[in-house]
Amino acid sequence: MKNNIQVSLPRQPLLLLLCFVIVAVALSNAAQAQDWRFEPILRAGLVVDDNPRLSPRTDEEIDLTGYLLDARADIFYSYSDITSFSFEPRALIRNYPDEPEFESNDFFLRSTFRHRGRSSTFGFRVNYDQQSVRTAERTDIDIDIEDPDEIPEDDTGRVGLDGNRSRWRISPYWSYQFSNVSSMDVSIDYFDARYDEVFALALIDYTDARISLGYRRAFSNITTGIVKATGRRFEPDRILNDNTGYGFLAGFEREMSEKTHLVALIGVENTEQALGQTDAEVIGNITYTRNLETISMFARYDRAVTASGSGTVELRNTLSVNFNRRLHERISAGLGIRAYDARRVGDAPSIGDRDFVQLQTTFRWYLSEAFVVEADYRYTILDRSSAIGERANANQVALWFVYQPNTTPRL
Repeated sequence: MKNNIQVSLPRQPLLLLLCFVIVAVALSNAAQAQDWRFEPILRAGLVVDDNPRLSPRTDEEIDLTGYLLDARADIFYSYSDITSFSFEPRALIRNYPDEPEFESNDFFLRSTFRHRGRSSTFGFRVNYDQQSVRTAERTDIDIDIEDPDEIPEDDTGRVGLDGNRSRWRISPYWSYQFSNVSSMDVSIDYFDARYDEVFALALIDYTDARISLGYRRAFSNITTGIVKATGRRFEPDRILNDNTGYGFLAGFEREMSEKTHLVALIGVENTEQALGQTDAEVIGNITYTRNLETISMFARYDRAVTASGSGTVELRNTLSVNFNRRLHERISAGLGIRAYDARRVGDAPSIGDRDFVQLQTTFRWYLSEAFVVEADYRYTILDRSSAIGERANANQVALWFVYQPNTTPRL
């Protein structure tokens, strides 16, 4: 029987304390601020979904119609390009008059801090999510995403359960510049996920800690070589299921032009599971970004060992594509694709094995700089046929009315 100490972060008190500390620091330095920016964004929407729980049985499908209210504030502060932080609280209220059991009040927090010294940079990222299992355990596309680290990779696809998930992510990092051509960096990613009001063993509380040590060397003004060593510890709240992993990656970063960027890495990660089982998997990723005057594109393929509430680590192949184009002075369109297959690491089959695909199209009409109308359609497929013979699909249509008085239009 294992005898280790589980670290559990307190929920609301820690969140409130974090908010207070960051706001207090900001206000105390406001008089010296070089750049202080506050951007409120208010979104009200109507949504229709013909299978919100992705049920594989047509006789269990429910047509869901409701109202959404999404309120967010983006707060950014910087001082002389040396110290900066961002703070983004958000609340998403879902109301369904005919199906109140689907209603939820979801809360999110995104916060970053960075301090630059003469030769080194220190910073951290803190994320907090509290949302219903139905939305937390389902991958959804964000066609405006720019940071690959914000692409979710810990969902289970088990969206037919009631209850809530709360999750912390704490990610400090440090980098040091040896010279004009070489540098090193160290980063830690710590996740803590908890499930409330969920049937026992359907979803498992877990912590996942990862560490990465990297070295970069510039071979030219457009190409940089990268090597990384990684380690991890995944601990679900279940006996004999702890996993320890370590890996190595190598690759390059290349500025193909002023507007086109490419990063490619490949390596191996070894996972040591309970009862002495060891599995080595090829991992890697390739990321391509291109930004022109009227077009922006983000494409990423990622093969990684990931953690989730299934109680085990998974090998996941993920493809993410976001494409935005300005069609007119006031009209833009976006296309998003998110697809992955997830398999349990090891030889034993799992009912969590699955394939997931979501396609999204979005049209935006800028009535003015502050008022925007968005139309959004998503088609989702969740296939568990290789495990338990279940396949489901859903269509979702949403119409949003957006008020963003201080936000630069993204056309």
